[in-house]
Amino acid sequence: MRIDLSRVAIIARKEFADHLTDRTFLLVLALFGILTVLALHNGFDSYASSLQWYALQLEQMKTALSSSIPLNSPYIPSTMYILLAPGENFLLFGPVLAIAVGFDLISGERTTRSLRMLLVRPVFRDEVITGKAMGGAAVLALASAVPFILALGAMLAAGFTVTPYAAVMVALFWGATVLYLLAYFAVAVVFSGFTEDGGRALAWAMAVFILFSTVVPAAAGYAAGLAAGPLPEPLPEDVLPEEMQNYLEEQSRYYGTYNGVRNAVLAFSPNSNYETMYETVMEVLVDYHGEDAVTHAPGELLDRLWQNIVALVVFPAIFLAVAYVRFMRIDLR
Repeated sequence: MRIDLSRVAIIARKEFADHLTDRTFLLVLALFGILTVLALHNGFDSYASSLQWYALQLEQMKTALSSSIPLNSPYIPSTMYILLAPGENFLLFGPVLAIAVGFDLISGERTTRSLRMLLVRPVFRDEVITGKAMGGAAVLALASAVPFILALGAMLAAGFTVTPYAAVMVALFWGATVLYLLAYFAVAVVFSGFTEDGGRALAWAMAVFILFSTVVPAAAGYAAGLAAGPLPEPLPEDVLPEEMQNYLEEQSRYYGTYNGVRNAVLAFSPNSNYETMYETVMEVLVDYHGEDAVTHAPGELLDRLWQNIVALVVFPAIFLAVAYVRFMRIDLR
């Protein structure tokens, strides 16, 4: 049985339009708009402070050069702090937006009996669930793009130059944000299929969000501590070189085991993967400037973040597959 893409598109458009007129979604989106404005305000303040510190360092550098005292050149403040300011809001509150879109995707239709009426028409179940999932994903893509567009617009309105490289990096980070939102959207859709009450689906989805945002990081640190054992005690300064070498090797093994186990556990958490990507992107883009950034940053980002990207793709794929199977077997009587 082949899926009719035209019918899938019709269902997706209807789902998209329904969400854009849903009061709950609009309320959450409005709160995101307020948070974005606050984040941009803080970003501009941080950039202004960094610029003042940069000017102060330049003055100190001039004084050092006149007195023949060596001093490292200061880094030029990066505007990427402003462009990626919405990322912190999505890390903390993005799952709420995603859950608001997905928690009644199936249960809401079952409650109003509209799902049974829809399946009476010449449309198949796989087309219904595919269209509804695509419509919800499109809404999240649009909602997550708005804050980054506002950041770009604020930069241009303030007289800053947004390079094509910076715009591409923001677009790529927006793609990572969409994957992060899809993770919790998929969780909400699964519980929406297993419960007839939208309130229960919402409660279970929020419980999963709390699990991955607080419990899993704590469990990762605890498991890593058990696997690595006690941290080697520091040695006095007057020890023999051989003893210091052994101490450094033990310390290296400890942190290697600790970080390995912790990262393995955190790989299951969308929050941790997205946070790692945000911190890494900020680190790389702030450290490099001009042509050096164009030459080095993309390769370094890909090398450091490919595992996080794969995890953010696999997580929603598994949950959406479960939701698909559940919907195909759901009893509508």
